[in-house]
Amino acid sequence: MTRFDDLTIATTAHNNAQMCVEMLQSFEANLGQVCENIVVDDNSQPPVQSPLCSSPLRVIRTIDALGFCKASDLALRAVKTRYALLVDADVLFQPGDFAGAFSEFRDSSWAWVNFRQISFEGTPQASYEQPLMPPWVFAAGNQVFAWWQGLHSAPPDGKGRRIAPVEAAHSSCVLVQMEAFRAVGGFDPWYWQCQSDVDLSLRLRKHGYGVGVDLGYEVKHAGAGGKSGGAARILDLYRSRVHLYEQTYPSSRFYLRPMLFIRHLAEIAWLGIMRLFGSDNRLTTRIEMLKGAFYGYR
Repeated sequence: MTRFDDLTIATTAHNNAQMCVEMLQSFEANLGQVCENIVVDDNSQPPVQSPLCSSPLRVIRTIDALGFCKASDLALRAVKTRYALLVDADVLFQPGDFAGAFSEFRDSSWAWVNFRQISFEGTPQASYEQPLMPPWVFAAGNQVFAWWQGLHSAPPDGKGRRIAPVEAAHSSCVLVQMEAFRAVGGFDPWYWQCQSDVDLSLRLRKHGYGVGVDLGYEVKHAGAGGKSGGAARILDLYRSRVHLYEQTYPSSRFYLRPMLFIRHLAEIAWLGIMRLFGSDNRLTTRIEMLKGAFYGYR
């Protein structure tokens, strides 16, 4: 069995303990052993039980739910090896050349590298953003985003190497160079879940570290594309994206919220009319977005 003695798997679990166990077992069954598995049990009910794995396991239990961002930061800060693999609990590792990706990651200046991913149904999903959507496209809405995305649909180019640079790589299954992670201060605790990985990617690149996606290995991810979580996830994604833009592009503070306010006001008027002819749960979400554009997001 292949051993990755300088690699630690770091993960979090919140009421998905069985999926977390299956993820750890899939790595060992298909790829090999690591120095240690670290699981932050973020107030799971029932709690995470020790899986049948050969690699040592350390479980860190929290009394209150911290949220993905703070729990992931806690997991990574507990890593003792030079490299970590931060993985969502709902990922399954498949057979493949993970070792080749890890070798290039170690031998180059990469600090944060995700892998190609597919849903459990086999649909390919992006594990990165390249290029990052501009604030004005976000404010304009889904139709403008679809048009903009069509203009930037080319896959990232590794230029003969299997890891291609991207502006932001998601944290679903990401190799982490721990010295770089610590140098930029880790995750920003302002975030609860969404956009914390994009924020970290941008800060790593700002400090000269490489952020990329490996084109030679693929994992299965149940939450691929960020579609799960319902209204709470949508609102967290929304407020976090606004915060990200206002921190990264300070000039967007002059136009982003006014554009969003006008857009959501029009959406509420339209959805209010549609609700006369049937139920539509998007109205409640848009009202919360409108409030955020006016009062601010916390």
